[in-house]
Parts: sequence; C-alpha cells; structure tokens
Amino acid sequence: MPVISTNTAANSAVRYLNINASEQSSSLSKLASGSRITQASDDAAGLAISTRISSDVATLNQAATNASHAVSVLQTADGGASNISDILERMKTLATQSASGTVTDDEREYIDAEFQELIEQIDTIATGTRFNGESLLDGTSDFETTTGGTSIMVGSSADDTIQVTIDSLTSSTLGLSTSAANDITADLSDAAIGIGQGASATSVVLSVSVDGGAAVDVTLDSAADTDSDGVLTGDEIGAAFEAASVTGASFSYANGQLTVSNTSTNTGSASSLSISVNTTSTDYAAATGSSILKELGFTSDTSATSVSTVGSGTSDIDVTTQANATSALDAIDAAIDQVSAARASIGAQESRFEFSSESIATSIENLESANSAITDVDVASEEAKLASAEVKVQAAVAAASSANDMTQNLLKLLQ
Repeated sequence: MPVISTNTAANSAVRYLNINASEQSSSLSKLASGSRITQASDDAAGLAISTRISSDVATLNQAATNASHAVSVLQTADGGASNISDILERMKTLATQSASGTVTDDEREYIDAEFQELIEQIDTIATGTRFNGESLLDGTSDFETTTGGTSIMVGSSADDTIQVTIDSLTSSTLGLSTSAANDITADLSDAAIGIGQGASATSVVLSVSVDGGAAVDVTLDSAADTDSDGVLTGDEIGAAFEAASVTGASFSYANGQLTVSNTSTNTGSASSLSISVNTTSTDYAAATGSSILKELGFTSDTSATSVSTVGSGTSDIDVTTQANATSALDAIDAAIDQVSAARASIGAQESRFEFSSESIATSIENLESANSAITDVDVASEEAKLASAEVKVQAAVAAASSANDMTQNLLKLLQ
C-alpha cells in the first residue's frame, strides 16, 4: 500500500545498509590486523585459547634465554676447570721430575717453588672463574654441588626445571692443601650471667689462646653490662667478645650464636684454638657452683675449665724430597680424576641444556602454528567476504535512494 507518512522500504534498505556496512568494517578490520579475532565476540573460546598459547610462547622464549644463560655458565666453569686440569698436568710433570733420583734436594727446592705457585694458581682460577660476578669453582656460588645447586626454569610450568651443580675445584677440595676450621661456638640465646652491681660487682674473665700463643683475656664485667642491671645477657656477652682483639682469632655474634674462629695460618703443623677460665674468675665459679663455660654455652661439662679444638692447620703437598714427590703424585692423580669427573658433569649438563633449547624451539614453533590456526585471518576468504559486503553496501545505498524516490513519486499523484 503506497503511503507517504512511513517509508517502510527506506527503513528496510537503511537497516540492511547498516548490516552490510558493519560486515564491510569487520572484514576491513580483520584484513588490516591480520587476525580473525578483533574483538571477543568474534570467537570467545578461540580468544581464551589463543591468550593462553600466547602466554606460553612468551614464557618459552624466556626459558630459551634461561637455557642459553645456563649453557654460558657451564661453558665458563668448564673453561676454568680446563685450565686447572692443565696446571695439574704440569704439577705431575714436576712431581715426576722431583721423584727421580737424578736430582738433588737443592734442585727439588727449585722445582717445589714452581709447584707451590701452581697450587696457589689453582685457587686463583677457582675464584677468578666468574659469571655475572659470581665465582663458580671456589664453592661459594649458588651452583655449589654440596648445597644442591640451583634450578633453571626451561619450560612454561614451574616444574619445568633443570638443576645445575658445579663442583668446587680449589686446592683444598682437590686434596692439594688442607685447612682446619677450628671454630668454637656457644649458644647465648638464653644466657643470663649475674655479676651484681656497685661494690659487689664481679667479673668473668676468659682467656683465649691460639696455637699455644700468649692468652688474651676477654673480660665480662660491669662495662659489658650496657643496661646496668647487674645481669649480662647473650647480646651483651656477644658484644663484649666482638669488641675483643685477639691475634689469630675472630669473634662473631648473630641470632644468639657466638662463634670463635681460628684465623691463623699455621702452615704444616697442627693449629689449635682454646678458651679457658682465667684464675681471676675462680671466686665467681665457686659462688655459682657451676662452670662458667657451661653457663656461657661453650660446653656441657659442668667441671670443664677450658674448651679447645685442634686441627691440621694449613698444609700444602710439596716435592722438596723424593718421598714427598712420590706421595704428591698420588694426590695429583686423585685431583686429576676429580677435575675430570667435574668436567664430565659440566659437559653432561651442558648437553642436556642444548637438547632442552632445541625442544623449546620446537615447542615455540608448534604453539605459534596452533595459535595461527586460531587467530590468523584467511586473507582470500576474508577478501571475498569484503567484496561481497562492498556490493551489498552499494546495493543497499541504491535501494535506499530508490525508496526515498518512491515518496516523491507518490506526490505526483496529488498533482
């Protein structure tokens, strides 16, 4: 029915024009972005999957970098270990020369001079082999075997890790030198030594001796009682020890634990550290009816008046005699075996990381391919849709124009 108040045909044409224009815009957006999902409504499930895959790919790219860094760490460690191996070969040559009866003890002294320098060079290399400022071969790094090493993430899950361990290759761990720890410890966390105040104040005097040298007194008296309450707490006792100066010994206090360490280098002989009750503390010990050393946590023996440790000191193998050179050969052979085992372990881990890197690269390739199938636009198909949408838009525009002309044509009937 022809009417002039409501142009139904024009409204219909405009509605289809809007639909066709939207399809055209959508196709243009997809072709311009290269993705078939330009908004969540295009494919909600596909978008969720694609987002997860994209995050995995980003994580794997970082995992590939982690693996590369791990290989660099291992290569650095292997380089240092290789140098140490070369030094051990030279040391074995020197020991073999010294073990021969064709040289005299005077000549052995000259040989030993180089031999000792090479032992020191092993420690220099162990400390100087660093990655990112961290020494790898001296037992101080996070990669140290005895502490379990450290994990490197090589996947998209927190469980995808490889443990990296690197053996310490110092002269001491290789059996070429030994050093005694000689630490004495005391648990002062619950310590409370009453010394009184004023004229009745008493003193606790301990004597610290290193390697049989002159004893140095550490006095626990009212000066150590920083809060002047007549009772020395663990913190006050620890502070008094840390303030003391004893040649060959060091004191450290933390978290209620006092450690007295032997810092002397008593080369070639036994090294000792001892703490005893000074005679000026006799009255105090008698008054309390128990051992001062036990009260301070140095020993569990109530009758003990001294506590000590004895170790091997610091001693290097040498080739100054034919017998020593022969013994040194056995020690060097063992050290060579130890370095070889360490390098074998490093090589095995390096190989694993290289295969892991290849696996990561394959995973990244496959995930990116899967993500492409979900998100990438089919250009040919979308171009066909765009062409169709463009034709429909043109047709809708023509139809809308024709519908508008219908009203004008109806007015001619009124003429």
